[in-house]
Amino acid sequence: MEQIMEEKKLVCPHCGQKLNKWSTPSFNFSDGLGWCTPFLYVCFNDDCKFFRNSWKQMNEVYGQEMGYRYMLHPDSGESSSIPVGNRQAMKGDIIDEIKEAQEKKDLEERKKAFQTLTDYFISKDIDAILGVLKDENGFGSVRLKAAEHLGEIGDLRAVEPMANCTFSHEVIQKKVEESIKKIHKKNFTMECPYCAEIIKIRAKICKHCGKELTA
Repeated sequence: MEQIMEEKKLVCPHCGQKLNKWSTPSFNFSDGLGWCTPFLYVCFNDDCKFFRNSWKQMNEVYGQEMGYRYMLHPDSGESSSIPVGNRQAMKGDIIDEIKEAQEKKDLEERKKAFQTLTDYFISKDIDAILGVLKDENGFGSVRLKAAEHLGEIGDLRAVEPMANCTFSHEVIQKKVEESIKKIHKKNFTMECPYCAEIIKIRAKICKHCGKELTA
């Protein structure tokens, strides 16, 4: 129902202006019960005749200096009115639909990125995982997971590319360093303190630079 309503670009039947999504409080103003929905569609047009006439109506019937706005329930499609004490009331809880749409898009893209990374991890595609890790425009949480996966796989081929990169995100940099240590531990290797090449942890002499290693 909600999706159908959004596709129709809901408008107020009294003024023709597009209805805004309004974030509902945890309780209903009148009866203390919730609307069972995180938002309602509400007309916030101050020139809407429904809103303008409501002040006179409320004063004559209830003796109250207040008005009401047109509202529509997103699930049931039921239309009603919602009381307001002044023109600015409720406007602070209008949902930014552009921001909301962007957040929804980001969430879907993040899920997709995680799934792609999982596929790389299952196939142990080191190069692809490194690509995810080094993508500065990627999601931080996905890149962090990529660094973790490289440590879990434990392939020595990942050490040099990881060590040669400096990551602007401190948490990612720390995770990369942890993963490098994890890879070395799995392979019984270490970095030569003189030439930084990878050697066996029990080596007495570095096979790359020929320096003698102390125990």
